[in-house]
Amino acid sequence: MPTHIHSHILNIANTMLSHRAQKSLNWLAEEIPSVPVWPEGVLAMNSAENWLCRPDIIPLMKKAIADNLEASHLSYSKNLGGPPDLLENTASFFNRFFSPRSPVLPSHIVCGAGAGSILDCLDFSLSELDEGMLINAPCWEGFGIASNLRNDDRLIPVTIPVGLSSPEQLIKLYRKAMEAATCRIRGIIVCNPMNPSGHIYPTHWLEAILQFCEEQDIQYIADEIYGMSAWELQQPKTLKTFSEKGPIVFESPETKFTSALSLDMERLKVNPARIHVVYALSKDLGSSGLRLGFLVTQKNPELRNAMAILNRYRVSNATSVIASSLFSDLLVLEHILVRNRMLLRNAAELVGDFLTFHRFTFYRPVAGVFIWTRLGGETATEVSDAELMESFASAKVSVASGVPFHARDRGWFRITFALPREQLLEGLQRIERAMGLERTWRPSNDMEVAGFVSAQRPNLMKPKGAGCLVM
Repeated sequence: MPTHIHSHILNIANTMLSHRAQKSLNWLAEEIPSVPVWPEGVLAMNSAENWLCRPDIIPLMKKAIADNLEASHLSYSKNLGGPPDLLENTASFFNRFFSPRSPVLPSHIVCGAGAGSILDCLDFSLSELDEGMLINAPCWEGFGIASNLRNDDRLIPVTIPVGLSSPEQLIKLYRKAMEAATCRIRGIIVCNPMNPSGHIYPTHWLEAILQFCEEQDIQYIADEIYGMSAWELQQPKTLKTFSEKGPIVFESPETKFTSALSLDMERLKVNPARIHVVYALSKDLGSSGLRLGFLVTQKNPELRNAMAILNRYRVSNATSVIASSLFSDLLVLEHILVRNRMLLRNAAELVGDFLTFHRFTFYRPVAGVFIWTRLGGETATEVSDAELMESFASAKVSVASGVPFHARDRGWFRITFALPREQLLEGLQRIERAMGLERTWRPSNDMEVAGFVSAQRPNLMKPKGAGCLVM
């Protein structure tokens, strides 16, 4: 049976802890009350990690260390914001793949120990105590941790309903949330592509949000961590498909990723100093363990310099060596990213076929490494969801509960599909066993042929057991 993180947190209560530490721990226990610490041997489908690109990435990383690691890299990093060569190569990366309206320069970038570290420092730099940010929901729980855990600010989820058809409707939701907020709102966090739905914002929606931020004099924070993991569907889909015998499948309003960096702020009459883009190696390049994130802010040198100083626990020099080397050969990197998108699309289609076979409602992803599905059904309750999580643990497969994502309704779960084919198929079989499903799914012949068998290598590493928090 899984144990739960909140029981560990509450047991930490100790008079030797500071009041603010106890307050943060109490908040965490309330915010994430039912995230299990899974037992050994669990097949991890709950953590948003990308295993599919790792066979291509690992040899390049090993070579980078062998060729470039020097004795000086064992000393403290002395550069604010990041090593000059890393900043230079990272700027080239953004200029090549994010199509910025104006070139990204090294002086626009700050490096940090992962996107979470960047978000934490960014929130500290932009918000006062007890101020807040709006964010589209459902959303990754880490945004709340960055805002609340140490900064003691507020994150206000704004639920984006299915079938939203115009930017005017979207802005109406944000405006209503701002009016209802009990604190001052300092900005909007736009996760594009979205976590957990795997959907993408249409460009004119992004432009509308930017203009709303200008109107309200608030910041626009773009989390584009899945930007290079967006693929186009092989066949056009309708906005929403329904069959009495099948599931409801929610389609993305857009399939092509557009970076905020590429938008024309002059035409939109938006001050570019309020635009800040967050990125990291963790998703598109399958390297969450290297802990390297970036902030790009092109017209706000004061914020850039503040972030460089305040984010003082700098990135590992070994990580910097690896990343700088990866970004130094953009042609090779482009091949890896193209291949990665193909593998992700094939894996997503495989899981989509599984969910369709079993008639589960789901969001068809067009980006990212996961799929958002209502395994618990429309009549799900807190009790039934908890029982389902216990069943998954007993079957030794971990999926992410929708509760920490601020899902409006019960029954939603996130399944990571960016796994080696053998582990992905085994994980789906364990889900079948955990739920006691009457029918047994098998990949169709088309799935077998179009799948990613060719992508797998005999020595591919196996995912380890799941941790306690969902990323």
